[in-house]
Amino acid sequence: MITKLNKGPHLKYEYYLVDTIPSTNTYFKENYKSYKDKSILIALEQTNGRGRYDRIWKSSNNDIIFSILLKENKNYAIIAPLAICLGLKKYNIKAGIKWPNDVYLNNKKLSGILIEDIFNSKFVASIVGIGINMTDKPSLYGVGLNINKDKFEIIDSIIEEFDKLLDLNKSDLIKLYRDYSTIINKDVYYQGLTYKVVDIDLNGHLVLSNLKGKITVSSDEINIKESLLKYENKN
Repeated sequence: MITKLNKGPHLKYEYYLVDTIPSTNTYFKENYKSYKDKSILIALEQTNGRGRYDRIWKSSNNDIIFSILLKENKNYAIIAPLAICLGLKKYNIKAGIKWPNDVYLNNKKLSGILIEDIFNSKFVASIVGIGINMTDKPSLYGVGLNINKDKFEIIDSIIEEFDKLLDLNKSDLIKLYRDYSTIINKDVYYQGLTYKVVDIDLNGHLVLSNLKGKITVSSDEINIKESLLKYENKN
């Protein structure tokens, strides 16, 4: 059963809570017409969470799991990871972004983000799904926040930053995103060649460079995790 909560950092955001659900993103995809812009669904348990490339997001009962329904088309792939990093600064947690939108802490994955768009001849809505580990997950190379804080307080902190970022232009967003990037100046192996990540452009694409010149790649063209591993294994 989904319950509406009378809480939230901004009146324009509506919070909902469910004890258990297969996927908060899937629920909003199937029911977006029934909810207003800036609705947030928080799950205490998610049994069939999804990540990029249809990976399974395995969550524990104490993890932070929520999706935001947004009916205005903005740069959520940039905004969402930044909101997490900025929101966690309040707790002296120095997280960074592993392009395109995973959030890492101490070189281990802290948070995954899945953004899904709905089109019906034109843009209708975006769903931003966020999962954050509260405790370490050694078998998955995951790290948790490991702080004694209420998860709803942490979500509020992230949403406050999310709302501020909605008003920034793309140039300012990318500048902030570069500041929190964990892969700029890292080496990657792509299409048989070694490159250095030298920048993230205004479209959120990676700029790679080697002696032959520079190329730009989107997240659909490169699996950054595999490319980083291939470089490490090659050397």
